[in-house]
Amino acid sequence: MRYNSFSILLVLLILLVGMGTFSCSAASETLTGTEEEITTAYGNQVNPVISGNYVIWQDQRGGNWDIYVYDLSSGRAEAAIFSDSKDEMEPAISGNRVVISSDRRGNSDIYLYDLASGKETQITSDKSDQTEPAISGDRIVWTDRRNQNMDIYIYDLASSTEKRITADKSDQTQPAISGNIIVWKDTRNDNDDIYMYDINTGKETAVVTDPAEQAKPAIEGNYIIWEDRRAGNLDLYLYDLSTRQEKVVTTDPSPQKTPAISDGRIVWADGRIKGTNIFTYDIATGQEKVVSTASEYESNPSISGNRIVWQDKRKGTMDIFMFTESAPEKEPEAEAEKAETAAKSSLGIYPAVSAILAAYLVATVTQRRRGKN
Repeated sequence: MRYNSFSILLVLLILLVGMGTFSCSAASETLTGTEEEITTAYGNQVNPVISGNYVIWQDQRGGNWDIYVYDLSSGRAEAAIFSDSKDEMEPAISGNRVVISSDRRGNSDIYLYDLASGKETQITSDKSDQTEPAISGDRIVWTDRRNQNMDIYIYDLASSTEKRITADKSDQTQPAISGNIIVWKDTRNDNDDIYMYDINTGKETAVVTDPAEQAKPAIEGNYIIWEDRRAGNLDLYLYDLSTRQEKVVTTDPSPQKTPAISDGRIVWADGRIKGTNIFTYDIATGQEKVVSTASEYESNPSISGNRIVWQDKRKGTMDIFMFTESAPEKEPEAEAEKAETAAKSSLGIYPAVSAILAAYLVATVTQRRRGKN
């Protein structure tokens, strides 16, 4: 039986596809490290945040919402830092400073707690509600209802001054801050968009105004991340302030939500496996990895360095879990040289394609010689 060169090429391609040489998309790798449970108390523990050695969360064990801290450096001790009979909620942290909203005076105000000194400070005193605090260094931002709608305000601890950031009659909520930049969700265009404010210049700018819904912004340095519904489901988008470029981080049809960012890495709750699980993405490498799939109810992650925390319902109530990433292994010299050789090859990292082309050329030459005979 005779086979022409095209037949040989086709057979080789089929074999390679069957062996998995070609793939349209690769499954996410699993992050290497160890997972541990931070809380085991009765009731729900939710909304964890982490900075360095401190894990902070909102805790219901006393019958109302209190704020607890877990110190990873001092014998892993747990302690309540806000624990009166009223509700303390929505913790945020920067270094040794924790901010929360509390309704101890009959409305929600913003309070600060210094973990180093143990000192508590009331930041707002207006009779309307102040909620959703965020902090970066000496600056605290929050959502404020004192003008009959929701605006963004800032308090500078260094100068002890308060300032209104937004004045539009629509609602501005979900503030986040990093250095001199504040970001928030804005409804001035009759849908949810993301806006930003530069403290140094006093300039307000729209980050994204797509007709679909954008929400839950987070920021670190030059990177702004948010939830985006423009594809019909929740995906994550990234905006680089240095290049003014927008990038899609996730495109899976299942929802990706509640992003957080630290040290150039993003974490979020992802619905593609079972329920919602925790994923991470490295902006520099573009690599996505799975952090945890141990439960169907993992959400609200936060990240600091090589540690990721989240709330988890695997035991019936919400607890706080933490994942500590292992230090990356060094690539052996032989493997590094092999990778470098492959990169310099005329066919790069496609040895399978090289084999197909070689077989195709041999078959073609053989066919032509037979034709001449």
